[in-house]
Amino acid sequence: MIVSTVRLPSVDSTNTWALNWLRSATDEQLERELPKVVIADQQTAGRGRHGKSWFASDDGLACTLITNASPELLSIAVGVALAEAIEMVAGPTTVHLKWPNDVWMNGCKVAGILIERHGDASHESDAVFAIGIGCNLGKHPELDQISGGVPPTSILNATGRLISKDQLLDTLGLHLLEVIGEVAEQPNDVVQRFENRNVLRGQNVRCMIGGQTVEGVCDGLHRDGSLVLRTASGLQTCSSGEVQQVRSRPLG
Repeated sequence: MIVSTVRLPSVDSTNTWALNWLRSATDEQLERELPKVVIADQQTAGRGRHGKSWFASDDGLACTLITNASPELLSIAVGVALAEAIEMVAGPTTVHLKWPNDVWMNGCKVAGILIERHGDASHESDAVFAIGIGCNLGKHPELDQISGGVPPTSILNATGRLISKDQLLDTLGLHLLEVIGEVAEQPNDVVQRFENRNVLRGQNVRCMIGGQTVEGVCDGLHRDGSLVLRTASGLQTCSSGEVQQVRSRPLG
């Protein structure tokens, strides 16, 4: 269950606020207040992965879950939980996932995820994460604000249903913790639930592997959550970084 909630009228980034709070929090505070949700009524400088910005309308959900978790399959679990939570509150609808951290509806991006770790990476059992989520509910940013050329959408545009921040958060907070917990018991099930929504499967993609640009056909997910590419030189796995769809062309 969510133990504590902070609601901020305005903040630059809920993840930045969360990380600043973690730096000053005592062990007693962490024990007493986690899992903790930080939600912003207005986010002025949302952050995405690799230094990108997350542009959100004032009516969008901008929040961060601060919790202890295992890093194993965490990004996969968060994506699954967010997609399933949107379906729970806005269904009947289908939500898809673009590895590693984008949530799509009707071929457009509706939400993004930014996971940042606090503390010493060598202490796996004590890992605390700030899990940031931005989701367009009624409005969405203009296309020229979005990098990567993926058109934006909102839950309202995709489904015709206007969902409030609190409606989505009430379902999302608990479901996030449930799916993160399921990774320890049923890792293959969580990976498969992501795979069932994987928009890249069967698509020609480009990513960085071992410092080299690699192109191939996405063959799905490995059980460790990495992306498997079928290339001219055989199967390769991409564990991190950006993945771009490219025009189809024969291998070899």
